[in-house]
Amino acid sequence: MSFLNTPGHTPEDISTLIETEEGLVVCTHLWWSSTGPEIDPLANDQERLAQSRAMVLGLSPVMIIPGRGPAFEPSELSS
Repeated sequence: MSFLNTPGHTPEDISTLIETEEGLVVCTHLWWSSTGPEIDPLANDQERLAQSRAMVLGLSPVMIIPGRGPAFEPSELSS
């Protein structure tokens, strides 16, 4: 398990990275769910949030566990 600074939702947000037999799982507040919202109404910096989302997706996770919704595969993202 490791941690990655992923600001945007808040300046000090981190994501937890967990290597599993199936691949990388990321626990994060970068998404609410696979269906949105694309614009986080509680984010303090939407541009940094978008950068952090791109950074996490660049790690090719097999599963994302958001802080406010059910776990999803990145392929399920609507935007």
